[in-house]
Formats: sequence, structure tokens, C-alpha cells
Amino acid sequence: MKSSSDADMPISPKVSQSPITFSDALSATIERIRMKREERVRTAPRCAVCGESVLANEPMASPDIEEWTLYNATHDKLCFKHFQVEYEKLKHHWRLEHADKSLVAAGVSEEFSNRSFENYVLTDGNRQFFTAVKNWAEHPRSFLAILSPHTGIGKTHLAIAALRQFYIDTGILGRFCKERAVLLDIRKGYGTYGSLSESDAIELLSKPEFIVIDDLFSSTDPEEGNEFARRIALAITDEREWQGRITVITSNLTLSDISAIDPRIASRLSAGLVLNVQSVDKDFRPTLYKSKKDVPLLLGEACPEKLSFGNQGEGHE
Repeated sequence: MKSSSDADMPISPKVSQSPITFSDALSATIERIRMKREERVRTAPRCAVCGESVLANEPMASPDIEEWTLYNATHDKLCFKHFQVEYEKLKHHWRLEHADKSLVAAGVSEEFSNRSFENYVLTDGNRQFFTAVKNWAEHPRSFLAILSPHTGIGKTHLAIAALRQFYIDTGILGRFCKERAVLLDIRKGYGTYGSLSESDAIELLSKPEFIVIDDLFSSTDPEEGNEFARRIALAITDEREWQGRITVITSNLTLSDISAIDPRIASRLSAGLVLNVQSVDKDFRPTLYKSKKDVPLLLGEACPEKLSFGNQGEGHE
């Protein structure tokens, strides 16, 4: 029984406490993380370029975070923004130094792996030819076809130079192949010792972002034609045009010759830049096409009636 003294004591009202919700707990956790991050940013070293905390623009996720950490451990501290600028310079320099080996990995022979715009032999006659390819390589797009029945004018050299430039500028390694070698590999695939099928070859040559196909139709007579080579070339150019990938073609045939083999292939090439180099009195002059209507494309500010490429120089392939 309760005593009388207990009965006389006032009864305190019960204080109700609201339960902590998940949302409240989450908000509190986020606030603690924010405060800890602010403390880390405040006490971190300063960027050697902008003077801000090196953690001021720290990304939540990036494939370069590990490289950034290693760089700051051995160099002047940089925030992530300025590290990316410096890192691009370092990667660009590395690509310059290792471009030859990279081109070999792309399919270029060691003998030709050093080909660049810098070591192309310039003459008064080939300067405009060289400039046209180099200007295209600065902003490559669609197709570039370097066509001439003449050897030694540097078609392959400039095609490899464009491939090199694309790799150095973007870090994306393209692909180089000889059409004759591709066709031979496919033919071997039909026999006992090969494994490259026609569909495999088309898929393989359609994927690279940038590709050089050297000596297109080198074993094809424009009058007689070659159904096998024509079918492969059409499939590859069609697929690459559809995917919007960059394609460089060299050939000893003219655009008219290619059109005689298959006008659809010529039409696809004409959607890009075609350098059709023809011999005139021991000189060379280009006929440039930019559209499927074969509209002449001017080089520079003016295009004279005859653009002589002159003596293309010796030793080019």
C-alpha cells in the first residue's frame, strides 16, 4: 500500500521524446562528413600554381586520382585542376617520345615508324600537297584519300604522319594496314592455316577510331575489277562512314579508277577530302574534291588553275 506521504507528492508529467528518424541520422552523418572535409581542405598544403588548398577541387571519383596522389608526393603540390593541365603536358610529352614504338604497335613497320610531318622532304613542288594533308590532320574528319598512280611522292609517309599526329594529340592509337596483307590474311582464313574470316576482318578494321588503309586496290585492275577486294573495301568504308570514324586511304588509282570499280566507294571517299595527284609534264597537280559532286576545294586563299607539286622529292614511300 502507498503511504499517505506518497499520495501527497505531486505527479510529474511524463516528457515524451520523439524517436530519431533515419533522415535525422543521415543528415547528422552528412554534416559530420562536411565538417571533416572542410577541416581537411583548410589544413591541406597550398597549390603551387593558384595558392588554393590542393583539396579545394578534389573530385569524388576520377581515373587520375592515383596519379595525382603520386605526383604530389614527389613534386610541387598541385590542386587537381592544375594537376590535370600538367598531367596532359606530361602525357603529351610521353607520346612524343614513344610515338615510334606506338606506331609499330598500331601496325606500322619499324622501317616506317619514324615517319612524321617534320621529316617529310619538302620541295617547292610538293609544299601545297604537304600543307593540304597537314591541315587536314590538325582537325581530322571523315575520309582522307591520297590518290596517285605515281610512286615516291610520299603518300604512305604522309598517311603515317597523320596517324602519328592523331595519336600525339588525342592519346588514341589508331591502326595501320596494307590492303594486300588484309586480303591475304582473309584468304588464308579460308584454308587450313588461317583463322581470320571476312566478317572478322571487316569488324577489326571498322572499330579503330582512326585507321590508315594503304595501297587500296593495289592488286586490282580497274577494267577487270576484283570482286573480293571490292566487297571488302565497300563493307569497311560503308561501316566506317556509318560510325563516323576517321579513315585515311592511299592508292595508286585515281578517283575515276575507283569509281569504275565501285562508284559507291568513290562516293564515300568524296564525302571527305580527296587529293587526286596527276602527272603533268613531270610535275604533279592535285584535283581536290570535298563533296559527292566533286566540287573543287581551294587550297589557302586562292587556287591557281594548275597547282604544280613539282618534284616530290626522293626517298618517299
